Amino acid sequence: MGPDIQFVKRISYNGESQIYIPASSFKGALRSSASRIAESYGFKSCEEIRPERIREKHEKIGGICNVCELFGYPGSNLPSPLIFSDLLPTGPVETLALTRVRIDDRSMRTAEGALFSTEYIPPQCEFAGTIELINVPEEKTILLPLSLAELRLGRIGRGSGLIDLKIENADELDNVLKNTVWSNLLNELKEWLWNDYP
Repeated sequence: MGPDIQFVKRISYNGESQIYIPASSFKGALRSSASRIAESYGFKSCEEIRPERIREKHEKIGGICNVCELFGYPGSNLPSPLIFSDLLPTGPVETLALTRVRIDDRSMRTAEGALFSTEYIPPQCEFAGTIELINVPEEKTILLPLSLAELRLGRIGRGSGLIDLKIENADELDNVLKNTVWSNLLNELKEWLWNDYP
C-alpha cells in the first residue's frame, strides 16, 4: 500500500490502538473498479456514486445495473450479495507522517498557513480480510475477480495510493469458474502482481 489509503485507528479499552482499513473503504474502491471495467466485459453500469442519482440512472437504463446488483445501492430493499470484513494488518504497522501544502485553487499558489501533516501507511504493509459472495448468478460472479484485477492495476484513495492484492481460500470461486476462460484470471489473482519490492 502507499500514501492516501483510507485507514482508521481503533482504540481498545487499555488504550492500545490498532490500524485497520474499513470494509466500506475497500468496498467503495472495488465498486469504482467494477464501474470502470463493467461495460468492457459486457456488464451494465450506472456509473453513479451519488445515492440520489443512482435510482434516476437506473430508470434511464431500464433497470438495476450489474454493478449495483453485486455491490448493492442506497434505497434497495435487498442486502448486497457481497459481504466485506474490515482489513486487518497481518503484522505490526507504524504510520509515517507526510507534510503537505494546500494550493489555492484561484491563484494556483501556496495558500497562506496551509502547511499540514497527514499520516499514511508505508509501502509493504499487508492487510487481510474476507469477501463473501451470497446468491450471485454464475454469469455475474466474474465481475468480482475482474474488479479485483482492475483495482490492483489502478489506485485507491485520493489518487496516489497503490495496492497489490491476492486471493486466498477461493475454493468456491474456483468451482464456479472452473473450465471457463476466467480460470486463468483467478489463478493470476492468487499470486502477488508485484513480487520484487525495492
